[in-house]
Amino acid sequence: MLERNCITHAEIARRIGLTRERVRQLALQMGFAAGRSRHAICRMERRRKAMPEFFVQAQKRGFAVELLGTRNAYINGKLCIQRKACWHDVGRGEYKYTYLSIRQPGGRFDICAWKLPDGRFLILPKKLTGFRQTTFNPEESEHLGTASSSHYYRQHIERWSLLGRPRRSK
Repeated sequence: MLERNCITHAEIARRIGLTRERVRQLALQMGFAAGRSRHAICRMERRRKAMPEFFVQAQKRGFAVELLGTRNAYINGKLCIQRKACWHDVGRGEYKYTYLSIRQPGGRFDICAWKLPDGRFLILPKKLTGFRQTTFNPEESEHLGTASSSHYYRQHIERWSLLGRPRRSK
């Protein structure tokens, strides 16, 4: 039970019928982390499990990720946020097509990543997010969309280079 950092010494003591102090002493003798260290490790593990998928993917690609909250983090020194994109039907009758819809995020950010329904990410720098809401077709098509929809976003799907270079693994 001492190997699991999210169980407190008091809980272990209650389960096995010892005092909390005796569990603490045994843990120190066996080389396990002290109480506050255990809580810090548990907190980091919970944060890692709750981390949005964009930041998990960035870590897998070798980028330095420093979580700030549930939806934002510094990646290579750039403030990044994650949002979700959704499908919307645009047009009427035979001119009806399905496009991805994204909204401009509120708050401060340098880079925003929208998770697309297919699991990929649309990664845009702040200078390209001058819209409130926009639609675009992520696939090549003869139907370009409306005059208000931007067509160059397709180039920014999975564009991890906007985050800089990944750190070298040691």
